[in-house]
Amino acid sequence: MSGHVVITGAAGGIGHALADGFLKEGWRVTGIDLEDAAIAHPNYLHRRADITDEPWLATVFAEAAARMAIDAVIANAAVTDKDHRPALELDYAVWQQVLRINVDGAFLTARTAARHMPDGGNIMFVTSSLAFLEQAKANDAPYCASKSAVEMLMRILALELVPAGINVNSIFPSVKIDSGFFAHLDETERSDLARPDILNAAALFLASLEPGALTGVSVDQQRWDDDPDYRAMLEQGNLS
Repeated sequence: MSGHVVITGAAGGIGHALADGFLKEGWRVTGIDLEDAAIAHPNYLHRRADITDEPWLATVFAEAAARMAIDAVIANAAVTDKDHRPALELDYAVWQQVLRINVDGAFLTARTAARHMPDGGNIMFVTSSLAFLEQAKANDAPYCASKSAVEMLMRILALELVPAGINVNSIFPSVKIDSGFFAHLDETERSDLARPDILNAAALFLASLEPGALTGVSVDQQRWDDDPDYRAMLEQGNLS
């Protein structure tokens, strides 16, 4: 299947890799980011937008829908505290910024997307293994908290959007990715980071689901890549 996917945070890192991967599979891609994207392709349209600016985001989605019906949306845009400070030393303004972009932005992206999917579609959130209780990590309070919130948001929207035929899922990497979040690591550690296109295969699967095929699921990228039984359960819609 190919169609039209809207990707936030498309200018770099995971978002840029996703846009490139979907284009190679014949999809039409609308990218959204505060920065310009270095993607030159006839099926790619880029719009600079703040995903927490609801009126402007609505305008961008309306333009995307007029271009072609929206089949899938990937809420990927996110930030972190790159200084990885402990909570007691974290400026409140930094906490607010991370939560606003990662949670408010994800909410507005998904809600706006759903309003442009009258015939169903697929919404996915890019989260993190740090979203889960057993993976709590010191010095990353705002990022961990924000991604946990997005995981719960995914489950609630999955329940609410069943009547509309919209599948809502999340996808998370199980390894550190060369996404720009790890500039604090030394050169040797950065050389071990995974490529930003590591989510592409699972994201293409989630973007191509038929209505009601699979919803409310957190997809583990590493298990998708390495475990055929896990992948088969997802393909059969048996994993919850």
